[in-house]
Amino acid sequence: MYIGWGIRGNVMIDSLKEYLSFAEAKGWVLRIADAVEREDIPLLIERLDCNKKILLFTNVRGYRCGLVANLVPSHDVFCHLLGTDDPYRAFSERSKRLEPRVLSVEGDLEKIDMNGKDLLEVLPVLKHYEGDSAPFITTSIISSMDPRNGIAGRGIHRMEYRGGNRLGVTLLNPPLKDIREWYQSRNESMPIVVSLGVDPVVFLSMALKAGGGVDKLDITGGLKGEGTRVFKLGGEFEVPAGADIYLKGYVDETARKKDGPLGEISGYYMTIPETPSVIVQEVYFRPSAVYHALLPTSLEANMYLTFVSRANVEESLKKAYPFVSDIRFVEKTFGTSLIVRVHKGNSEKIRNVILYLLSFPVIKKVVVVDVDVNPYDLEDVEWACITRCSAERDVIIVPGLQGQPIDPQGQEGYRVTKIGIDATAEGKTREEKAVVAAGDSERIKRILEAVGGVDG
Repeated sequence: MYIGWGIRGNVMIDSLKEYLSFAEAKGWVLRIADAVEREDIPLLIERLDCNKKILLFTNVRGYRCGLVANLVPSHDVFCHLLGTDDPYRAFSERSKRLEPRVLSVEGDLEKIDMNGKDLLEVLPVLKHYEGDSAPFITTSIISSMDPRNGIAGRGIHRMEYRGGNRLGVTLLNPPLKDIREWYQSRNESMPIVVSLGVDPVVFLSMALKAGGGVDKLDITGGLKGEGTRVFKLGGEFEVPAGADIYLKGYVDETARKKDGPLGEISGYYMTIPETPSVIVQEVYFRPSAVYHALLPTSLEANMYLTFVSRANVEESLKKAYPFVSDIRFVEKTFGTSLIVRVHKGNSEKIRNVILYLLSFPVIKKVVVVDVDVNPYDLEDVEWACITRCSAERDVIIVPGLQGQPIDPQGQEGYRVTKIGIDATAEGKTREEKAVVAAGDSERIKRILEAVGGVDG
């Protein structure tokens, strides 16, 4: 067993409350104690994104629960949660391991019968963008038992508020897509439980693809090195015990309608022609429950996507091309734009690096720079592109490659045109980069401290 920051004393962090408590002790949480209106929260999340803090709204007017956003403000969070200096490699290795779930007790839960009630009266579900069709739950961990093998299928699926106790549900991917089709073929209603408000490792693992016959919560256990606590809500199927809120209900195939539009991580709206509805029969709250909201274009959404993308790409890239020094997925590009820093002496292999990376569906643009360029300074990267790149020789354009479903430029089969830029200097007629004279570091430090330092 590997034990890291995920352990507090002798207790593994496996609930949202434990995570928030630890994060607050680290100074990662920005508490907003003033009363806020539900309608104001999306713009507050966007405006406060730059603080790179977990946003905890403790007083949402008219609601019993608080609201948290930006649950993962940086990839460094996963260093602590996975107990390692290299969370990408740890994630890549451990996501292949399985640790069986641990059956636990239900704990303290308050049940609300939703018959005749309105979900917006009990949950602060957000309308995230001006053009959204309705408020959407964007952090729904949906669970349903597969009757064919007794294993729970799980995933994160958007849910559209449709009035009263009804939600639209988008079940486009396995395993829940397959379970739904099984119930449809028998004209039966598919029972589901929605879990809201879990720790980041549970949430992240629900977005992964699992092999046949695998419960994703066993992948969670593999990542943490200890089985995930579960209990049977209402005596039915197992759900993660660390969630703050649960919705219990069933899929109603007779109540289908257009789903969306909803602003997605790409920054554009996405509409699905038709999805079924979910009838929410009961809502369960933990004491002092917190609702997890995720603004699709926010820092948090970017952190999840780029973390998984980097974990999937970096190890194989550096194994194939050891001269790669560092990689950076550019924020706000939903994992499609990558900057690669390389050591000198490998100019003839730069094109191979670019083509290798563009073969990943998630990656659409690659810029390769030298080690004297900072990939985390986009102005420095742009300088390298302008001064070290000749478009006719150093720009690679490849049409018809596999892209992402969320790419608004995607054609049939999600085909897109991709681009690579060799912005390295080696093997080209270029002048040496000018470096500012260093001076005396101690004297300079004293002066900077005297004037209050500088940004950056």
